[in-house]
Amino acid sequence: MTREEILTTAELVASEIGAKLDAEREDRRPPRDHSKTNWASELGHPCKRHLVHCRVDWRAKRPMDLDGGYRVEEGNREEWWAEKDLGDVGYKIKGSQEYFFIEEVQVGGKIDGRLPLPFELDGFPGKRAVSCEIKSINPQYWQSVRTVADLAEHRNWWFRGYPSQLNAALHHFKDPFGFFYLTTYGRRPKVLPMLLDEARLEADFAKIRDVNAHVAAGTYPQPIPYDPQVCGMCDFAHLCQPPRATEMREIPPGEVPALRQYLDLKEWHERYLEAHAQLIGTGDKPGRYFGAEAIVEDIEISTSTQRRTFYKDVPDETKKRIKELQEPYAEKRGITITTIERVVPR
Repeated sequence: MTREEILTTAELVASEIGAKLDAEREDRRPPRDHSKTNWASELGHPCKRHLVHCRVDWRAKRPMDLDGGYRVEEGNREEWWAEKDLGDVGYKIKGSQEYFFIEEVQVGGKIDGRLPLPFELDGFPGKRAVSCEIKSINPQYWQSVRTVADLAEHRNWWFRGYPSQLNAALHHFKDPFGFFYLTTYGRRPKVLPMLLDEARLEADFAKIRDVNAHVAAGTYPQPIPYDPQVCGMCDFAHLCQPPRATEMREIPPGEVPALRQYLDLKEWHERYLEAHAQLIGTGDKPGRYFGAEAIVEDIEISTSTQRRTFYKDVPDETKKRIKELQEPYAEKRGITITTIERVVPR
């Protein structure tokens, strides 16, 4: 065989392997009937109309694409490994994928597992486990999530919905707290505790009661103003088609490499900030070489001292007076914020 023939044969085999892998992950499942149940994983979705579509138009839901099948499979793998890692250190997950249903608001869901506690809780006799959600985080967002508050206030709407999902389980199982177990490629997992949030629960349930009312009446709430992130990832966009707030601009194909390079640099910058915190840090949180003087091979670590002004223990009355002095010069202005991000479906 010539080199060209060998290459053609190799490409055919590679194509066949890829096709068989894809065939195993094609979404052949019929649409799941959501007519009677709001799902806990959707509680934090920013669009109420989407939630009504989930209940009324579940048959018309856009099927999961092939990449989505791979993401689901990867998420299942991560969950399996998380359960194994926790079990190896004495925290064997119970009730994996246990279904729960909150009758008062018709909210159902599955909890990734119940995490056993090494002690009993006062006021909760015999309780040995609390709800735990296992989530795999894209590496580019890893540094931006350190606490549950970071999830709740994240710029990406699907992160903002995670606390509502776990909170619903905490309410159902009467857990005073629970945990997020977060993983990403090549990093130490993060275990984030979350207290039952009654205010969040009240707001989520109020939204769902409104959804239930629309479902019963056969009506839809108004669509949210067009959001490219929310609407662009919506499985019911073909039914809703909310008006765009701005005209979408056409980007020439030649610009794509520059945009991708920008995103790559942004991700490397986040890695740089993480390394900076570990190696240098700050005076409040010093890294391994904070304040050091050293030379190793072609690397020099040097430290200098600069004088800066700091204000500490400023009385509240002084802060109030400063604010009053600034107030006559305060002016509210509209600002334009443009971001470039990768679209990462759930």
